[in-house]
Amino acid sequence: MRTILTTALLFCAMVCATSVRADRTAVGKRAFDFTIEDQFEKSWSWSATYKGKPTVIVMSDRSGAEFITAWTTPLTKQYAKRVSFAAMADVSAAPFFIKGLLRSKFRDAYSVSILMDWDGDAFEYYLVHEGVPNVLYISPDGIVRLHVWGKGTQGEISAFTRELDRCISQPSSK
Repeated sequence: MRTILTTALLFCAMVCATSVRADRTAVGKRAFDFTIEDQFEKSWSWSATYKGKPTVIVMSDRSGAEFITAWTTPLTKQYAKRVSFAAMADVSAAPFFIKGLLRSKFRDAYSVSILMDWDGDAFEYYLVHEGVPNVLYISPDGIVRLHVWGKGTQGEISAFTRELDRCISQPSSK
């Protein structure tokens, strides 16, 4: 009986933890004041580059990388003149001895800067969901107003752009 009760409690705890984790979002958090290098070894910091500007950050781990362009292509086309963009990769799982090789692979694959989060600090702070791109809108006052994640389906992009238009048009987010 004790084993059955213990197993049931563990199962309930796992279900509760999973459902809470699925709903986690960075909305309402202040912008993370990072300084991160890109694949070209150029340093980018929140305070020097993005602070005070409407900013969209697209974040992904390796598993979600295949869906990045589904988000970035339509968003940059529609909002390039209205918001700043940052792309960030979670490379914290990479062993230190392959950093140079990984940078080289990113340089070969991407001409735009990809901020490489070697420690995973920004990903942890923003409660990024694994396996899919996460897209955040941070208003000029430094508050995360939108946080979505997914494969970048037309429905997901349409819903995000509707909310982004709403956020950009509000005086409190300028």
